[in-house]
Amino acid sequence: MERDFTVLFRVRPSFLPTTSSPPLISTDDSQTQATVLEPRTNIHTSATHTEHAFTSDQCYLPSAQTEDLFSTHVEPLIPFVLSGGYATVLAYGQTGSGKTHTLSACSRLAITSLFASNADKCDVTLQAIEIYGKNKVNDLFDASNARVLIAENIAGSSTFAKATTKTVLTAEEMLAQVEGAWAQRITRGTEKNPQSSRSHALIRIMCQPKRDKNATPGVLQLVDLAGSERAADHSPASGATSNATRMAETVAINTSLMTLKSCIRARTSPAPPPTTGNAGAAAPHIPFRSSKLTLALKEAFDLYSRQPTHTLFIATASPDQVDIAATLNTFRYASALVSSPHARIELQPDPLGRNVFFWSSARLSEWLLKYGAPILSSNNVAGLVDGIDGARFAKLPEGDFYARIQNASTGPWGGKQEAAAKELYLKWWKLVIASRTLSQKALEEQWKLRQAEKVRAEEEETRQDKEVQRLMRLPGIAAAPTTA
Repeated sequence: MERDFTVLFRVRPSFLPTTSSPPLISTDDSQTQATVLEPRTNIHTSATHTEHAFTSDQCYLPSAQTEDLFSTHVEPLIPFVLSGGYATVLAYGQTGSGKTHTLSACSRLAITSLFASNADKCDVTLQAIEIYGKNKVNDLFDASNARVLIAENIAGSSTFAKATTKTVLTAEEMLAQVEGAWAQRITRGTEKNPQSSRSHALIRIMCQPKRDKNATPGVLQLVDLAGSERAADHSPASGATSNATRMAETVAINTSLMTLKSCIRARTSPAPPPTTGNAGAAAPHIPFRSSKLTLALKEAFDLYSRQPTHTLFIATASPDQVDIAATLNTFRYASALVSSPHARIELQPDPLGRNVFFWSSARLSEWLLKYGAPILSSNNVAGLVDGIDGARFAKLPEGDFYARIQNASTGPWGGKQEAAAKELYLKWWKLVIASRTLSQKALEEQWKLRQAEKVRAEEEETRQDKEVQRLMRLPGIAAAPTTA
């Protein structure tokens, strides 16, 4: 896919008995530009509205069907995921704007399509979590599981560590699991929505090819964000205690959404004007580690990619006048992603072969034989490696590393062998850390090369413009007629 993001505007129907005339949200003939009329009287021009225009990849007005949105934008992500891509479908907007309705319908259709296309080529597993309050992460498959962590693994990918992972075999089974997970979310009534979601919910579907255990699994991540809110969205009549709880939830929700907006700004803000002096400037810093939500969405916003990624950003909005301020805010951030100037940089193999994340199983076996003697030999190293490559071997926990060595060993196993295995693990771990540093430096170098190329291209364009201006000043050309 050519771009990292696809941005959709989805406007829900009005729930009010009367609607504005003309509609406060409309779209052009191409259905890519939304016009929002902000009620504001101008005493100088007598205008009753201020127009705001926002660009998207497609705008869906209240009459549009979710099935149309799915078939045009979500369904094409299924073969992308099954071929090893990382796709995120994310719904963003104020509370009560239709996020959960849209994402739930798309989820059901996507699961059916995924299993129809998979044809038993991939093993499919599933995780489901919610992020509640400032720091709490709940396992939506096991309410008693309080150990879930959102973290980066050694390869730099975001993981839901210690979350329940379920293997599913049929679309019906997955639909039941996902519906059950959505139902476990924390909800509370507000002035805007009697069943307002008070947490961010993330469903992560992983597709591991059966024929290649070293292949990077494709991922379909479904994200239903809690809605942004104002203090006015809470009624004092609900009681001091419950209102205080909801206000605390609102603060936590808005804080995490502000971090998400910071990531959007960092990913979309223009780079400094390119000059010869700053061609080697560092890449923009994207603060995805600032909150658990943005860390879980790292693959969507990180400038550096370890696998092909694409994010479908669905910005939902209400058409009602009372919600226009929130609609403007939602569309403003979402539309910035349409014209993001920073294309993703994909990590390339180290030409010197030093990066273990690109090692084949044969290269890994060579290294283990070189440094693992005498506990490893050509007779048992194949059982230790078991066909996996350097990237997967780097993700093995320390305990699994020792267990593999002991199982592969054919001789006696005692304190001396354990000490040798420990020494081998430390050497390997240092190499893994060095490889991660090497990867980061390689990505930064690719950024600098891209910026330098941009500088050269713009300098060449400027030179050509100057040459054109010089020619235009020549007497013969300047005196020539401008029309036929």
